[in-house]
Amino acid sequence: MTRLAPSSIHMALLQSKLLSEAGFRHGFPERGTDDRELMRALGAARIAGARQVHGACAVEGLDTEGKQADAVIGRARRQEQEQDRGLAVGVRVADCVPVLVGDLATGDVAAIHAGWRGIVAGVVRSGLERLGGRSIVAAIGPCIGRCCFEVGHDVADAIASACPGVQVVIPFSAETDMVDLRIAVRGQLRALDVDDSSIDDVVGCTKHDSRFHSFRRDGPSSGRMLAAIAVRSYF
Repeated sequence: MTRLAPSSIHMALLQSKLLSEAGFRHGFPERGTDDRELMRALGAARIAGARQVHGACAVEGLDTEGKQADAVIGRARRQEQEQDRGLAVGVRVADCVPVLVGDLATGDVAAIHAGWRGIVAGVVRSGLERLGGRSIVAAIGPCIGRCCFEVGHDVADAIASACPGVQVVIPFSAETDMVDLRIAVRGQLRALDVDDSSIDDVVGCTKHDSRFHSFRRDGPSSGRMLAAIAVRSYF
């Protein structure tokens, strides 16, 4: 993990070494980052996103208006059209897992919003299948850590069932378990044939680290962080 400190003192971006080495401009911002600052850092004319509903729908970044989706795809080949240049895709999070994905072969990208409901619904699979690439590098960004994600047994069981063969649940009390969403997402990526060496962790627990927004910590007053990645063709 590397940290980018742009000229603006109001912005700090966390970055994946794997995505950076592959030539993908991207960032997992800390709280207080303005969307326009993030666009400048990515060299993007726009960051496409959809209305997130904790589901498994994936949409194309040039077709998000009015759409409900939790995975957004950016196509490098579309950048040949003047009106499509400068495209980045992003998701907003405040404890849920942001996943940024790049296809080494095509320069196409995906941004995935994977809360526990999305993990259970299969949003990681939907995002990668819509992306369609097979030379994948992925980064899992700051999210609520297993140290802080306490849930009832029913939720823990649902997450575990969506991640067979991966130890994501840590027993905690008679009523609750702790769950590792980061490991759950990594397990689902591996099940989709993404090699472990091609998955990067950009660390940070959003709940106990005040650099980040956290719904669990701050409730309805919590803000959201826009994690984003730009297609690789235009820089």
